Amino acid sequence: MTKMTLQEFQDELHSEYQGDTDTPSSSDSEWTFRLRLLKGAIREWASEEGITWAELWAQLSDAATGDKTVNASDVDYACPTDFDFPGGYVRTTDASGNHTYWEVLTQERAELFKNESVRACYFTGSQKAGFTLHFMDQPTAGHTINYPYYKTPTVPSAVGDVLEMSEPRFAIHFCLSKMHEIDGEGDRSTKSFRQAQASIIKMRRRNILPVFLQENKVLDRDEDTGTADFGE
Repeated sequence: MTKMTLQEFQDELHSEYQGDTDTPSSSDSEWTFRLRLLKGAIREWASEEGITWAELWAQLSDAATGDKTVNASDVDYACPTDFDFPGGYVRTTDASGNHTYWEVLTQERAELFKNESVRACYFTGSQKAGFTLHFMDQPTAGHTINYPYYKTPTVPSAVGDVLEMSEPRFAIHFCLSKMHEIDGEGDRSTKSFRQAQASIIKMRRRNILPVFLQENKVLDRDEDTGTADFGE
């Protein structure tokens, strides 16, 4: 994984495009133009079909926003502003570290359990309006809320901000392709586009690599929880 800041991105992009080291300053319109191209590259990466990037998984406990504590009579809680979709059970935790797990239902299935006492929850919302977590039953006041979720990508703004993608050269090649296209340099644009695609392939391969010394198999939930019948 290559760590790259916004400043390093601008430096490398400029050198490959112009062949010198006179990177535009952050107050220059050319810097802003290239930053807009970078936003497009990040969106293209984040929306890659059929894959969820490891870099975009997060925990509510690590988020700067989002409700994290149960109130006495509240079953609805705001999600982080970068929330995209939930990634597993919601859990509430008491002061001793004991967890209560809440199954996550789809919104339409949750309608079947309205006015019933069930240990479940569901999410509603949109990128425009924001997302909300709804508990089907009242959690215990004072407990901490936590859940894994898939987040929207962060677009760097300060020069020291780090790009999230594991192979940031994708962003450089993507932007170069657009810049050469604008310049009418078709061959150079095509070359940079192919290099960008090669970087995406590298990231896809890295993303599915199992952790060393860990089993790589389809999980059997019944076996793991001890509820499977003999011979199954």
